[in-house]
Amino acid sequence: MALPYKRSEIKERARSEWRGLTNVTMPSFSEDFSRLNEAAIAHDVRLAAEHGYWGTLVASESGTTLEEYKRFLEVAADAAPGDFKIVAHLSFSTVEEELEAAAAAEGVGAEAALLSYPPSFRPRTADDIVEHTRYVADRTDLALILFGVPTWGFKPLHPAGFPMDALEGMARLETAAALKYEGGGGAVFSALDEVFHRCSDDVLVYHPYELHIPALVRNYGTQWLGTSGYEALRDRPVKVLEAAGAGDFEGAMEIFWSCQPAREAKGAFHATFPGANLIHRVGWKYLAWLHGYNGGLLRMPQMRLNPGQMKGLRAGIEASGFAVADKDDSGFYTGRN
Repeated sequence: MALPYKRSEIKERARSEWRGLTNVTMPSFSEDFSRLNEAAIAHDVRLAAEHGYWGTLVASESGTTLEEYKRFLEVAADAAPGDFKIVAHLSFSTVEEELEAAAAAEGVGAEAALLSYPPSFRPRTADDIVEHTRYVADRTDLALILFGVPTWGFKPLHPAGFPMDALEGMARLETAAALKYEGGGGAVFSALDEVFHRCSDDVLVYHPYELHIPALVRNYGTQWLGTSGYEALRDRPVKVLEAAGAGDFEGAMEIFWSCQPAREAKGAFHATFPGANLIHRVGWKYLAWLHGYNGGLLRMPQMRLNPGQMKGLRAGIEASGFAVADKDDSGFYTGRN
């Protein structure tokens, strides 16, 4: 399947057509972890579309081999209804593996790819980062979502965690469509504001956390965000963005504050693993499972989810008024399919 655009059309396509939120789909496996559970993956993709998401990130870093990841992309693309978009996750051990995954994503007609940097990439200057990014961009026609986050270890080059000059240079690349920005630490909004004014003429600039949606829409005209585990709050982040985008900030904030207990519970959970430079993906799968997604464990090595953590997350979800069909957690471990 051909990509639905040409390289020269990417920036304008993102600005004119990208509207909504992009959630995350993680792989599901058979009970013995020997293969992908394709029915479970398809279930999760279809449910994300039913919940109103624009598209989904087909997540790597979740226990699949490269060959399995390519099949994961195929299954997700086959299950995607209508205009639901598939976003590839270019996070692998080497840039060659990233490009192989990008080629597979092109083959299934993916809309975009979230860029990553291999652990062995240790830039000495901002220009090194731009040139590495250019190397990838020159070898795939996918629209790229740039990812400015301190996770990559670039803080020696800039106190915000990612050099501003590098972001500005990357944004000018022909296939750069958006910039997912999470730098700045406690100064996140000042950092985001600088990045917005330096880069927004070239790419969509935003912070992906759902807790920033109303402020981003009101102050920056944000129309699209991704990727993040928005499904932890079922379809409410979609409704917040829709209401705010329509100018109904009172309605948006009513929905927004209804999620506060769940938001606080997830925040407390995330505070238990600072410095890991990893997302607790099993925890994210559990939160999604509470809302009807497949659930199930991931292949090791992964951070373990203990019963006390599950209790806290469930309590936040229920206190936010979400109806949870499963009254105990036993079904999470094997999943719904």
